[in-house]
Amino acid sequence: MACNYHRAWRCGTALEVRIPTLGENARYNGYVAWCLRRKRGYLVGIAFIDEQTLFRARMSEQVCQIAHYCHLHEPQAEQRQIEALAQQWVEQHAAEFSHDRVHQAFMQPALD
Repeated sequence: MACNYHRAWRCGTALEVRIPTLGENARYNGYVAWCLRRKRGYLVGIAFIDEQTLFRARMSEQVCQIAHYCHLHEPQAEQRQIEALAQQWVEQHAAEFSHDRVHQAFMQPALD
């Protein structure tokens, strides 16, 4: 997983990823795998401590991606429209979040 941050992180630094919009339990332990300077801040690559944590974090990311997709396409949508947009997103992107993809990502060595 990668995220934007305002400052650099040293590779190997332990951290806890939190996604407050998903609730208090959306917390995932990991470590900094890489850190790239961008025009505004840094892009930080995060590796997770085990495959289960990676899978949970990716599912949380998927929920956030779906919500963002729905908001972009229908900011004032009713529940039926949101469900249809969510289904559309799943059809287009769910394969990227499959257990097999997560397993492959976990098995790849972290970049130096």
